Amino acid sequence: MAINWFRGGKRQQEPQEHTIDDLIILERYDEAGERLRARLKSNPSDLHSHLKLAEVYTQLKQFEKAVDEYVYAAEEYAQDGFHDKGLALLAKAMKLAPMDHALRMKAEKLQRGKSMEQTRTLALEGLQQAGGALQAGTTALELKRLWPNLEGSAVVRKLPGESLKRLFGATELLRLDTGAPIAREGSPEAFLLLIVQGTIEVSVNAGGRATPVRSFSAGDVIGEGTLLERVPWAADYRTVEPAIVLKLTRAGLESCLAGNSDPRGFLDTLREQHNDRDVAATVRRLRSGS
Repeated sequence: MAINWFRGGKRQQEPQEHTIDDLIILERYDEAGERLRARLKSNPSDLHSHLKLAEVYTQLKQFEKAVDEYVYAAEEYAQDGFHDKGLALLAKAMKLAPMDHALRMKAEKLQRGKSMEQTRTLALEGLQQAGGALQAGTTALELKRLWPNLEGSAVVRKLPGESLKRLFGATELLRLDTGAPIAREGSPEAFLLLIVQGTIEVSVNAGGRATPVRSFSAGDVIGEGTLLERVPWAADYRTVEPAIVLKLTRAGLESCLAGNSDPRGFLDTLREQHNDRDVAATVRRLRSGS
């Protein structure tokens, strides 16, 4: 006891277990891989461990396994909105397997997802600027819930994010009850609707009775004929269930075109579906009996 005290009371230290990082530094990759796989067995969603394991597999020249780990982590990061991180990890995977076309396709898909996320952000900013009684009482969360109904629309897919923000900001966001009249045949009222939710039915008086022509739903554009071509409505339009629409008037259109770098492309996208023209053609056939 006394000798120990005079020597500073030193005690023999027990050897400490190496960490996973220590094992990697010491190039004991097999042991590090074993420890990482054990950790992932109890916590499969630990992305940090997946990436460490990818590094270990790379050092062991087990490139196929390393690629699997990088791809898993990349997809998880992208799903959480970290597209740049996901793309960086896929780039590492492609360096290990440069001839793997599936990896290139995954990277392209992730890049599209990143672009759509940017578009979504700008579009929601535009929706928050939109007018209308519905918008005034709608929270940002409720506006986000409308996005899945819009993202499949040709307008959303074709327009750049800034143009989409400009478009949505110039509209009115309206909620319409079942049976609400939208337009009457022959009306010159100029406006365009992008349907966000619900169904709008088109009918015409043919042979003394109302005859259904067709119906439109989320993502469809109607009214481009009256707004862009200055032709009257070719039939009667009304809702057949509660609907939410974005309404663009002539004043709103002028706002969209002011300072627009590609006004022709913007207008072509709005008229691309040609729904008004198709309705008019169907009405003519009905009334001619053909």
